[in-house]
Amino acid sequence: MSVTVLDVAIARGIQRDERGAYNGAEFHRVGLPILGGCALCGATIAAYNAAPSTSGYLRCANGCIGDEGFPTVEAFEEWAKEDES
Repeated sequence: MSVTVLDVAIARGIQRDERGAYNGAEFHRVGLPILGGCALCGATIAAYNAAPSTSGYLRCANGCIGDEGFPTVEAFEEWAKEDES
């Protein structure tokens, strides 16, 4: 199972709003998308079912990610740090 954008956002300190929900402003604050499209199948995906991939694009966390996902948030963050260089 690959980590999702939501997993990464929570690790980066995303906060719930007054209703107890996560909102787009918080995703923006931590530098992550709340919505996107799967690079493989084109489905619309949200943070809870979107997985960052080693290609740099989002993929469906259940199915399309295959072996191109990250097993932990730490592995993703290490990759992201290297990708920024």
